[in-house]
Amino acid sequence: MSRTDAVRARPPNGGPETDLLVLLPLPTLILDEAEAGPTIASANPALLALTGRGEAELVGQPIEALACRHGDHAGWAPLREALARGETGRFELLLARGDGASFWGEIHLAALPGADEAPRFLSQIVDVTRRRDAEDALALSRQREALGLLTNSVAHEFNNFLQILIGYIDGLKRRLGDRPEPFIQRAITRSTEASERAAVLTRQLLAHSRRIAPDLRSVDLGAAVQAGLDRLRPSLPSGIDLDLSIPDGLPPALCNPIQLELALGHILTNACEAMAGRGRIRVALFAVEPGDRSLQRPEAGAVGLTVSDNGHGLSPEMLSRALAPFATTRESGRGAGLAIVHGLMKRQNGTISIESRPGEGATVRLVFPAAR
Repeated sequence: MSRTDAVRARPPNGGPETDLLVLLPLPTLILDEAEAGPTIASANPALLALTGRGEAELVGQPIEALACRHGDHAGWAPLREALARGETGRFELLLARGDGASFWGEIHLAALPGADEAPRFLSQIVDVTRRRDAEDALALSRQREALGLLTNSVAHEFNNFLQILIGYIDGLKRRLGDRPEPFIQRAITRSTEASERAAVLTRQLLAHSRRIAPDLRSVDLGAAVQAGLDRLRPSLPSGIDLDLSIPDGLPPALCNPIQLELALGHILTNACEAMAGRGRIRVALFAVEPGDRSLQRPEAGAVGLTVSDNGHGLSPEMLSRALAPFATTRESGRGAGLAIVHGLMKRQNGTISIESRPGEGATVRLVFPAAR
């Protein structure tokens, strides 16, 4: 359907209401109550242009006529329930155009006044495909970044073990290299070849992971943490209470705000799992004065934060390897979150430490250099 045809189209049963509908710039339709449920009574030219449909295709049909054939139709249930109760709401669903192409539409539903009449609804649809694509691209980018950080951590650990093996193989070659036994000679040769291939693989993994170079800059840590928690809070279980404490006079931190939010996300996920989705998480910021010898740059001082939960805590054995990849206290746990956070902090010249006792929860401490 062309734009010109859409503009010429007029809903049936014209009147003040339909005339106003035609003038609305947003794609809009009116739903009337019918025996089979709410059906499309009229649609304005903007909606016909957006969907590439004609009036004959839509009028008299349920709103599900706009649904993408290959989409998740279970997502339409909340919209149907709102229509049944006569409630307003906002729903984001995968819709289809007349040519079969799909797009993400944000449906804004409102009940029209008129208690003595059958229920009627005004529905406006906003194309949010570009926003959804941007969100998906950002999520994929963060997944790739997390994979790179995990690869870096695993490659470093594997390289440490590999250097030990190479050292022992070199020692065996010096001690047993002149032995005529075929088994000894074959074992030395195969071990040397395997260690060389492993060393090449480790270098390739490290080269791949180092493509993710953080942009470190002076950051207001309080504002960055507040903004990050505002974005992360909706994804937390409803039984989690989140408290934030920011003291006055914090110096700026030298870090990357995107990687800071990624680290917070992993720590909060671990804390929620440790509390089985119900409990309290406390985030507190602090400053370390210049001259503290525990810092890498004692002359500049540091800025940090702690994330504390009241979960089951960690045993001394588990605490000693909590930052290792795939370490987990839960059978179904992901076990890679704190290893990724460890990699994030190392790449920002920061540190991570954990304090915990069984039954007393855990506290994760992140420290960044101060930007002075």
